[in-house]
Amino acid sequence: MGTIVVGTIVFAVLAAAVIRLALNARKGKTSCGCGCAGCDKKVPK
Repeated sequence: MGTIVVGTIVFAVLAAAVIRLALNARKGKTSCGCGCAGCDKKVPK
């Protein structure tokens, strides 16, 4: 029973992270993890 509860919690956290990333990508809030001055990935506004 405990395994099912923990698995459900882990799944919910991962699902929330994926949904947040998808929503941020739709809004154009992407991050490449480096300096934006020389970035090839220019996000249109």
